Amino acid sequence: MKANPTEHHPKKTWPAVTIALGLLLVVFFISLNIGKVQVNLADMISLLAQKLSGAELANDVETLQKQIVFFNVRIPRSLLAIAVGAALSVAGAVMQTLYRNPLASPDVLGVTQAANFGVGIAIFFFSAGTLLIQFTSFVFGVAALLFTFMLVSRIPGKSVTSLVLIGVIISALFQAGLTLLLYLSDPYSEMLRINYWLMGAFNTSNWQNVAIVLPAVIVGSFFLCCFSWRLNVLGQSDEEAQALGINLKLWRFIYIIFVALIVSISTAAVGNISWVGLIIPHIARFFVGNDQRRVVPFSGILGALMLLIIDTIVRNIPSGEIPISVITSFIAAPFLGIMIFRKRGNW
Repeated sequence: MKANPTEHHPKKTWPAVTIALGLLLVVFFISLNIGKVQVNLADMISLLAQKLSGAELANDVETLQKQIVFFNVRIPRSLLAIAVGAALSVAGAVMQTLYRNPLASPDVLGVTQAANFGVGIAIFFFSAGTLLIQFTSFVFGVAALLFTFMLVSRIPGKSVTSLVLIGVIISALFQAGLTLLLYLSDPYSEMLRINYWLMGAFNTSNWQNVAIVLPAVIVGSFFLCCFSWRLNVLGQSDEEAQALGINLKLWRFIYIIFVALIVSISTAAVGNISWVGLIIPHIARFFVGNDQRRVVPFSGILGALMLLIIDTIVRNIPSGEIPISVITSFIAAPFLGIMIFRKRGNW
């Protein structure tokens, strides 16, 4: 894939961004409103005013229930869905340009698979709680990244192809390890916990998760957006980039460090959420063109919007909550097929 930085649609950019941000705000408000416990606009204003003023709530069960649901469940859950959706989508947009491959995603370096393996280790050997699971998942994700670069540094040429192949190998190894853990685990306890985590869910969201994930995603995504202009150069061939004086090894390492940071932390917090990092960047390019200065931040907005919508839907299903990855797969897989047939092999 060659990203053409001159091929963009500047007139479409601001309307698309404005509409997407407007929809995100609307959906965020809706996500706080609907659920088994109804919290309407008047309730929100009252609860926020009481919280800011420090006044005591009325001593009745209904008001206390609304307060707990609004502040301790819906706000952190919606914020986490926005942060994770933005992180996965920004990471996907960067990876697809960095690897010059329209099918690249955060999984390509083995970060997601390693983080999932960390979850399996924590549950299988330690019966760990949420905090230890998240820490182990993050450590394994970062370790996989460092191991990938250690191997690539020993290969002559250090091409993008070598990096992808090493990532595929490491992904396969961690996936095999996770499969072995699932095979050895108790089907009525550890296996159920591991499988549920791997399917992704926001039902364990809390302010502690938000305090960890949100700052990391903001910092990582801000950096990737600020330096997205350089991706227009890195998306060309190695010879063209080097002719412009770009240190390919250094900048690839920097980009991938930040990608690994936001992906590992997101996966550690909510589990494995598939397809978002693959599909959303393609939708962003459809609206704003191939200029990475527009694609990367717009992908973050669209990813946040998509995951917030999906989470709002799954937590309000009458029969019970469905894991996020089930819904994203149902939506994204047909979309990818349609995109492939319509584009006929082109971007």
